Amino acid sequence: MNKWLYYFNELTQSISKGLTGYLKAMAKLALLGLVILSIGLWYFNIDWWFLKALTIAIIDLVPIVGSGLIMVPWALGHLFLGNTPLAIQLGLLYVVLVIVRQIAEPIITGREIGVRAVYTLLSTVVCGIIFGPLGAVFGAVVAIILKSVFEVITIKDRVDS
Repeated sequence: MNKWLYYFNELTQSISKGLTGYLKAMAKLALLGLVILSIGLWYFNIDWWFLKALTIAIIDLVPIVGSGLIMVPWALGHLFLGNTPLAIQLGLLYVVLVIVRQIAEPIITGREIGVRAVYTLLSTVVCGIIFGPLGAVFGAVVAIILKSVFEVITIKDRVDS
């Protein structure tokens, strides 16, 4: 029975380490978004640029919709009000933010949770296909759990040998 308790403890420690890494990755991605948004909004001479960038960076932590929840209506509002240059600038800033985040997210998340970026991306895509938007949210968590299980199995095989 002690053997199973040992494996359970190893599994919970590994999962908790992975989840902590995931939270660190999300904080780094939010900081990256804050930097990109701050530079863009400052360059476009937006009033209160840092506060707006901070708010959007925090909203960007919401999976799937993220920064689009603010940026898309903001750009469309300026487009409908006839301020086309600012609408285009905000739209381009949003596109840059999304592209950088899509490239950086699997890399940063994979590095923080100890899983290769391609596996993190694959886990997120597969979970997204199977479970929809909620699956995309939990894709990295599934990768963490699978990694932890494989680590414990590897430890078990070494101990049993």
